[in-house]
Amino acid sequence: MAHDIQFLSDYVEIRQLNASYNRIADAGDGEHYAQLFTEDGEFEIVGNRVYRGRADIAAACSTTRVTVHVTTEPEIEIDGNTARQRLRMISIFRAQDKSRNEFVASGWYTDELRRTQEGWRYYRRRAELDLELSEVFARMTLSDAFEARGRTAIR
Repeated sequence: MAHDIQFLSDYVEIRQLNASYNRIADAGDGEHYAQLFTEDGEFEIVGNRVYRGRADIAAACSTTRVTVHVTTEPEIEIDGNTARQRLRMISIFRAQDKSRNEFVASGWYTDELRRTQEGWRYYRRRAELDLELSEVFARMTLSDAFEARGRTAIR
C-alpha cells in the first residue's frame, strides 16, 4: 500500500490529536478538550447521551479527573479534508488520592474528523464501552458527577 506525503502527514497529525485527547481528558481540562472538536462537534457516550457543541463537550470533560484514557493503534481512512478512524480504548480508574489504578472497561472510539484551519479535529466521536455504562460509571464514581450536571440518561 503506497501512501503519499500528504497522507502520512495527515496520519501523524490525527495520531497526535488522539494523544492530546487522552492527556487533556485525563486532566479534566474541558476548555482545551473542547478545542479538539469542531465548533459543531458531537461526542456520544453510548448509553449516556450526545454532547453537542464545544460548551457542552467542555462541561462533560470537566466533570471528572479520575479516568485514565488509553488508546491503541488507530485504523484511519483519509479522504481529502475528512477522515474516519476506529481505535480501541481502555478506561482505567485513577483514585483521586493517587493510591491506585484499576482497569474498568474497554471499548471503541469511532470517529469522523475534519481538517480545519487549526488542523484535524473531531467532528463526531462515538465511545462505546464493552460493559454496561451504569456499571462503569459506578466503578469510577462518576454516576453522581454526571447526575449533578443533569447528564445522566443511563439505562
